[in-house]
Amino acid sequence: MSGFKDEVKNQNSIPAPSSSIHQGAALMGKPENVDQYLGAAQRCPRTSKQADPWQDHDPTLKKVEEEILQHYKDFAYFCNFDCKEHPDWGKKFYDLDEAMYFDLMGTVQRPGFRPHYDNITPYLADAQIAFKDLEITAVTETFGYATAMQRYWGTAADGNDFDFTFRTTSLVRKREDGNWKYVHEHFSFPVNMATQKADLTCGLKVEENIRLE
Repeated sequence: MSGFKDEVKNQNSIPAPSSSIHQGAALMGKPENVDQYLGAAQRCPRTSKQADPWQDHDPTLKKVEEEILQHYKDFAYFCNFDCKEHPDWGKKFYDLDEAMYFDLMGTVQRPGFRPHYDNITPYLADAQIAFKDLEITAVTETFGYATAMQRYWGTAADGNDFDFTFRTTSLVRKREDGNWKYVHEHFSFPVNMATQKADLTCGLKVEENIRLE
């Protein structure tokens, strides 16, 4: 896989999640610090080199976007360090009964996310996760969304290796306990329209794959 894989940097130790916002080059793999799980984290694209300006960022909601970014950092730390031994620990990041998912292998309608989590998370627990070009937009003090490129790679419980890079759109809501929860996510691969085959590396260029022949 090119792109993300070429940017992997292995480090010996990673500190626990912090609250600072990191803006920098995309990085996939085991990072030097937890900020680098979220390469090019873009709370405010007006100052970012990774994306065009996004007019819907409300400066009065800056703190909310920082909270959502911390949610992503904590989730990435769980996936990379805790999930293999304690897959149930990740349930705190989701509204298990209200979440509805467009997952890579199919649609998970509510209230079916809880059994889906219990099925897929232990199966893919021995894995690493990282994000590229993450952009977070707070809509209200309790609701926001994010877009990113995500790489997920490792070894499944049946011994099969996997390495996927895909597009993500995530909706998050702050619940009554003060914690942010995923309430919807949409994962997808680009598709060559002529061959009708998906690219699991997310390397297809849209202008080269529009035509049906």
